[in-house]
Amino acid sequence: MIKALGRAGDGTPLLILGLSGENMTRLMADEPIRVSLADFDLPACYVVLVGGRTEDAIAESLKSHDLLQRLTRADGG
Repeated sequence: MIKALGRAGDGTPLLILGLSGENMTRLMADEPIRVSLADFDLPACYVVLVGGRTEDAIAESLKSHDLLQRLTRADGG
């Protein structure tokens, strides 16, 4: 995985996470990837990457890893 911190053209902080084929294989095997924002001198927080064939599959994965209660889907689902 490539991890980088920079700024977008408008100056907004930008976190870049580049996923390799192996990373994608792990995501599709229902193995979330967790990244600590502390690695970037940002406030203590984790970024969790999940994958799935559909949004519903992703929601089920989040439930199974006990993460869904703390998240709100952007599409309102």
